Amino acid sequence: MLIKYVGHACFKIRDNETGYSIVLDPYRHGSVDGYGKIVDSASEVLCSHEHADHHGVEHITVEPMDESPFDVTWIDTWHDPEKGALRGPNRIHIITRKKTGEKLIHYGDIGEKLEDLLTEENMALLKDADIALIPVGGVYTYDRNEALELIEKTKPKMVLPMHYRSQTLNFDFPHIDSIEQFMEAASKKGLKVNIAQWFFIDTDEYKLDCDILALMPQNMQPGITKKEG
Repeated sequence: MLIKYVGHACFKIRDNETGYSIVLDPYRHGSVDGYGKIVDSASEVLCSHEHADHHGVEHITVEPMDESPFDVTWIDTWHDPEKGALRGPNRIHIITRKKTGEKLIHYGDIGEKLEDLLTEENMALLKDADIALIPVGGVYTYDRNEALELIEKTKPKMVLPMHYRSQTLNFDFPHIDSIEQFMEAASKKGLKVNIAQWFFIDTDEYKLDCDILALMPQNMQPGITKKEG
């Protein structure tokens, strides 16, 4: 399975055998500072919620294929610890490759209290993922400490962090955790971390020796005017 980090909370996954692809949480053009316009195609698009920085479905050309090599299920959760009173709903997508059982989880803008999220029923779906795409920036999502607690309890084999602050991208809200803050906190917890110089991984070909891999966003476009996304 090829996993490409487009930027912010947007990823594209593709089955290497069939070419079937899924884009997750594409952002609307102009909604997130530092990222260029998404121009892409996919067999399907999945969104965690309808905020502009996660629901730019108009930028994806859908080219349906007859049969998906993935099973997709989801958990309906909340964007905030007040059960949606602040920011509404959020959907976690669990994507399993039928042939191999490889499981990828995209947490969207998870903000629900961990004790509410990690019920026995939900844990059966969330634990032991091969790849977990987890927001780490805080305020609008889990912060670095909440993300690390989620990792500790659900034990994914590898985490790809998303939805964080980056001065390089000019997405520089000081109240949101940076990727460097998250990686430093993870390292102090004894996790193996790696900041990549590429924007995709192929799980069929590469077995990386790390617990957390920060991919480079593909759509980096530093220097545009700030606007909250």
